[in-house]
Amino acid sequence: MSGPLAIAAVTVALKDLLNNGLINHDLAAIGSYTVSASPPDRIASGSDEPNQLNLFLYQVSPNLGWRNAGLPGRDSLGGRVGYPPLALDLHYLLSAHGSQDMNAEILLGFAMQLLHENPVLTREQLRIALDAPSPVDGIAVPGVFGSLSAVDLADQVEMVKISPLYLNPDELSKLWTAMQARYRLSMAYTVSVVLIQATGAAHAPLPVLKRGQDDRGPAAIATPYPALSMARSALADALPAVRLGDGIVILGSHLQASPDVAAVLENIQAGQALILPVSAGPREGSLLVQLPSLAERPQAIHEWASGILSLSLRVSQASLPIFRSNTVPIALAPIVALAAPASPAVCNPGDIVQLDCVPRLQARQLPACSLLFGSRTLVPTLLDTPLDPLAPTAVSFEVPNVPAGEYLLRLRVDGIDSLPVTVDPQSGRLDFDSALKVTVP
Repeated sequence: MSGPLAIAAVTVALKDLLNNGLINHDLAAIGSYTVSASPPDRIASGSDEPNQLNLFLYQVSPNLGWRNAGLPGRDSLGGRVGYPPLALDLHYLLSAHGSQDMNAEILLGFAMQLLHENPVLTREQLRIALDAPSPVDGIAVPGVFGSLSAVDLADQVEMVKISPLYLNPDELSKLWTAMQARYRLSMAYTVSVVLIQATGAAHAPLPVLKRGQDDRGPAAIATPYPALSMARSALADALPAVRLGDGIVILGSHLQASPDVAAVLENIQAGQALILPVSAGPREGSLLVQLPSLAERPQAIHEWASGILSLSLRVSQASLPIFRSNTVPIALAPIVALAAPASPAVCNPGDIVQLDCVPRLQARQLPACSLLFGSRTLVPTLLDTPLDPLAPTAVSFEVPNVPAGEYLLRLRVDGIDSLPVTVDPQSGRLDFDSALKVTVP
């Protein structure tokens, strides 16, 4: 790679190429001439205008081919791990000036022929143009950059190429206007590519001796891993949540029931993570997860907590790393039953009504627990979680002063309301649960 002098080194090499080429063509007929690399506004114009070829670098742009070739220069902690190259294209404006008629055209014609016949700056040309001259009488003569050297441009990975860039009159006029110089016969060229790279110390990791724990390298599988799109209640699509004992239908792509696949249900707030088996779902391409009921597993009353669950699939195949799919949310609603008075309940304002809640309420859930009496939100008068881990939480409240009528009871835990409905197993129709209604005479 090249150093920071590479941009100036390209200009020197182009100037040397033009100067040597014009000397070889013997242009004595037009008189003396010079080859320069100055801004056009510094060149004299008018009656004292010289015979001169001027090479002006007017733009530097990133090289698209090398732009993303280098690896990142720093790791995730900000440490230096390398020096990616700075790949640049250089844009030059070659202008011709003449003291007499046709001198500018002659100089530009020979210059364009030289650049056409030398579309690549060879490594030998760069070394000759940039290396220091031979010692004279034992005294070392400094190079074109004094004590600094840019000869490393000759050793960069990619060769330096020259290609013409044909600008239309509008682009040329804008360019000359920006330079605040009088317009002269000119031609644009693009030089590609210059690779500038630092040579500093960087962190060097140890060589890789083993690919993974068993030196197997990356695993290849024939079928894609599952991806989840949504989860819903298996009882009815209209239910916004599931309860203990209900089924969860998982929808997505590449879903296949097998002993290697299990469902992971996590309650982030409660810090719980439970793993359940999966089976084929009610429709093609779906899976079914059955939540345990209290009859099947009495411990579920304290193992689970109402709230938002994150559902994902875990794939555990022999000799392959464990895969976890993306997560989808599913709400676990509390199950409530009217404990006192017995159903059908007839209560007067001021009476105490008790509900049993499953799963049991955790300590963090007690302050935010509320009861929905019809459309009214009530604060419980008593929350009792017995010492027996298999006993439900008792929620007591006072019947408010409301007009006579029938009121439906719901319990809200962690923002999830209990489901005061029954589901017809044949039609999937939903009806309000009469066992959760209170009549105020």
